[in-house]
Amino acid sequence: MPSMRLIAFDLDGTLLDHDKSIPQRSSRVIEQLRAHGCLFAVITGRARVPDDVMSTVRPQATATSNGGSIAVGEEMLIEHLLTPEQIRAVDALVPQDAEVIAFGTDAVYARDPHTQVFDWLSGRTLKPLEEAARGRVLKFNVRHPEAWRYRETIEALGDMTVTGGVAPYEHFLTVTPARANKGDALRDIARALDVPLAQTVAFGDSDNDLAMFQVAGTAVQVGQAECLVGRGHHQVSCAALGLPGWLEYYLGELARELPRA
Repeated sequence: MPSMRLIAFDLDGTLLDHDKSIPQRSSRVIEQLRAHGCLFAVITGRARVPDDVMSTVRPQATATSNGGSIAVGEEMLIEHLLTPEQIRAVDALVPQDAEVIAFGTDAVYARDPHTQVFDWLSGRTLKPLEEAARGRVLKFNVRHPEAWRYRETIEALGDMTVTGGVAPYEHFLTVTPARANKGDALRDIARALDVPLAQTVAFGDSDNDLAMFQVAGTAVQVGQAECLVGRGHHQVSCAALGLPGWLEYYLGELARELPRA
C-alpha cells in the first residue's frame, strides 16, 4: 500500500491570502486531499496558529515560532528555548530604538510594555523585556529600518537560527534556538506521524522556509522571493491562485495512486 503523504503549510504569504484568510478554493481542495488520506501540518513563524486556520486545515501537527514549539495532536512534542545568556546577548546587540518582542510560553516581553500595544496581544500577558531572561522564551522578533545590518552579528553569537533581514523583510529579524527551524520541525513531525520525508510536500514563501525546503520530498515556492528562487522543486504565483492550483494538480496525481480514506 502506498505510504501516507504529509502536506506542510507556512501561513503568511503562503496558505493565507493578503487578507490573512484561506481562499475558499484552497479550503475545498484540502478537504479533498484529506479524503485521500493526506495528513497536514502548519509550520509557521507565528507564535500561535489562528483558530480559523486550525478549524479549516485540521492539522495533525503544528510548529510555531519557526519550530520552537511543536505539537502533534494535543501533545506537546518539543519546545526549544533560548537561554538567559542568549536573551541578554541579543538584546544588547539590537539598537535601542528597535521594536523588540520576546515570545515566551506564558508571556510576551517588550522593551516598553506600557506604551507598546498590539492588537494580536489580546488574552496574553505583556511584561518588561528585562524579565525575559527569567522566563521560557521561544523567539525574539526585531523590527527596525536597518534590521538587516544586525543579522550576521547575531548569527556570530552561535547556537541560534536567525531569519529575515533579506528582501522583502529587510526590516525584520526572528531569532530562535539553533534547532528551532522549519527544517528540523518538518523532520520531527514527519517522524512522529510515521511519514517518510520523501512523501512530504512543503509550501513556503520566504527565507525561514528554506530549511524546510532542504528536507521536504517536494518543495513548492509561493510567490517571487529571490531568497527561494531555484531552491524548491516548483514555483507558483500566489496564495489565491497558484497554491490551490498546484494542490488540485497534486490531488489528480494522488487520485490515480491512493485509495480514498
